[in-house]
Amino acid sequence: MVRDLMGTDYKIISSDSHVIEPWFLWQERVPAKFRDRAPRLVRSEDGSDRLVCEDIELPPIGTAAGVFRGNSEVRQTGRWEEDIPPSAYDPTARIAEIDRDSIWGEVMYPTFGLGFYGIDDAEFKWALLRAYNDWLAEFCSAYPNRFKGVAMVANDDPALAIEEMQRAKKLGLVGVMIPTVAGEGVPQYHEKGMDALWAASVDHDMSINIHAGTARDRNKKTSLIQSSGGRDPTKSPMKYDLFVRVMLNMIFGGVFVRHPKLKFISAENEAGWVTHILERADYEWERYQNVELKGFESRIPEKPSAYFRRNIKLTFLRDTVAIRTYDLLGEDTLMFQTDFPHGISTYPNSRRMSDEMFAGVDEKVRHKIVYQTAADLYGF
Repeated sequence: MVRDLMGTDYKIISSDSHVIEPWFLWQERVPAKFRDRAPRLVRSEDGSDRLVCEDIELPPIGTAAGVFRGNSEVRQTGRWEEDIPPSAYDPTARIAEIDRDSIWGEVMYPTFGLGFYGIDDAEFKWALLRAYNDWLAEFCSAYPNRFKGVAMVANDDPALAIEEMQRAKKLGLVGVMIPTVAGEGVPQYHEKGMDALWAASVDHDMSINIHAGTARDRNKKTSLIQSSGGRDPTKSPMKYDLFVRVMLNMIFGGVFVRHPKLKFISAENEAGWVTHILERADYEWERYQNVELKGFESRIPEKPSAYFRRNIKLTFLRDTVAIRTYDLLGEDTLMFQTDFPHGISTYPNSRRMSDEMFAGVDEKVRHKIVYQTAADLYGF
């Protein structure tokens, strides 16, 4: 029996959850000329399946929905039918699972699509992104009050990104995502070549979101698990390091001076590290105000922490430090996530974890962090 979420003590929104795209999605939806290059399922005689696309490496089937495996059962290899549950791609099955976890709503990101930013052929890449956005909009439309989708756009051509942002808005999607690392040969996020996209984001009320494990340059190994070669245990505790540079460049580069209403979201990079970074950045700003800045045209008029609190929001899973320092970060900057159905997800114990992490914290603060901030940002 599905529990009555309205009757529980408080409502929770996961500000970063994932669909797992059906392996046949792109085979059915991209133009015919791209179908032989689009993701397809390859079955091996050794008992494992792989999703193959061009020359990019996609996550292994066995870990895509790893939340349903215990610590001693985690594996990389797997069969699609055995390892990818219907709740990963079917909205009705999904509702049953999040009800079981006492989650009111979810903000949806891709799984296999996270790797598409590394595709060099822009026309092919855009075909994959548009097909995914169409499918995601259909998924979310089944329960529009519970599911909110973030569209994928490429950053190579801001004009195309704006065009797809406008289309995604009409489809009912609530924000757009770009890769964490902009890549070489294109405007960096702090440069004025991206200003048109930031302005359009504000005009269309579509937040800009980045997610851990994404990069435009294929040689940027941002993903924790590749389909071969195992898992790098040094990356997980440090996966926010790429975002730190992006964040500081955007702040010191004056992006939020030029676009004071821009909302820039970091998903799955945690948040406990921010207090020290901001403290050091504020000191840098104050101490060296008469020293020429390298790589920036002018000095920002306010401390970096002021722009962070107004314009940037961070999602987190297991981050007691962030909660204990919420007053330094700004209580409006934090959003809880479950990461369902990936292997590090808090499912099916999200509420219990929330109770434990927020023990002793004012209920009004908890309400903002686990529900209201995401509700306001994404339109729940």
